[in-house]
Amino acid sequence: KPCFSQWEKYAQKLTKKTYLKSLKPFTMQHLTNDFTPDLTTDLVRFKSVNLEQINQAKLMNRVDHKFVMNRNDLFNLLPALYKNYFVLKIEDVFNHQYTSTYFDTYDLAMYHAHHNQRANRFKIRQRFYHTTGDSFLEIKRKDNKGVTHKSRTEVSNVIDKIPYRQFGFVLGNSQYHPMALKPVMTNEFYRFTLVNKAMTQRVTVDTGLHFFQENNSVSLTDLVITEVKSLRYNMDTTIFNVLADYKIKPTGMSKYAVGMALLNPDLKQNLFKQKINKLKTITHVAQYTFNKPNKHAIF
Repeated sequence: KPCFSQWEKYAQKLTKKTYLKSLKPFTMQHLTNDFTPDLTTDLVRFKSVNLEQINQAKLMNRVDHKFVMNRNDLFNLLPALYKNYFVLKIEDVFNHQYTSTYFDTYDLAMYHAHHNQRANRFKIRQRFYHTTGDSFLEIKRKDNKGVTHKSRTEVSNVIDKIPYRQFGFVLGNSQYHPMALKPVMTNEFYRFTLVNKAMTQRVTVDTGLHFFQENNSVSLTDLVITEVKSLRYNMDTTIFNVLADYKIKPTGMSKYAVGMALLNPDLKQNLFKQKINKLKTITHVAQYTFNKPNKHAIF
């Protein structure tokens, strides 16, 4: 069983400067191994591509469709994709660990914009890619036509505030001043990436999701988030047809918004209740209680 006391001690360090040095070598293997399905035997059946090849399908301006399912659904549908997709393989690894730290204003303007379904809303995060050791400051904007625009710039280490040298990047790609932003939530997950043979579509599959914020943490142990990223006018329908065969329908699912809602029950979240209830159903959770600090909630 995972050692939650160690996990809680680690979570308590998130807002301290020691976190900046400890994050890169710390891989959370003691926790995520229990929650992340072993997909190696399934993923080796795909033909693989490397990072340079898959970057042909960067898709920084794209249309996104998200689907949520449980692990059994994932295992069932993967064989239907073997012939039409490649899988990303880096250093003999298929399933890669990511750490994302989200920034927001002190009054959580970006969270509330997402909750209120406003057009032209933003997410600002730093993402650390454990396999390659790369770290980027990333800004995503969804416009009023539903198109996602993503910009990113490399940063040298884990940050707890927007560096001065990145002020221009933030000001040029969002409506927020960097000095008004602070880190509000971190999440970790494992992701494998598929790309269609025309290199016009990416499919990312996230498992082993954990959210943490100071002394609180939540794990969505059985949840799988699949995101299909396509060119707006050149959309490969293969993955959509497979998902439809398994009666898995697209749904809005922001890891940032859902994580913040689960970690902070007092936040305004009435428009998220239906999504959270759907997550409970998918992951076979009968009820959810999370009202005490220093606790780790598991789904």
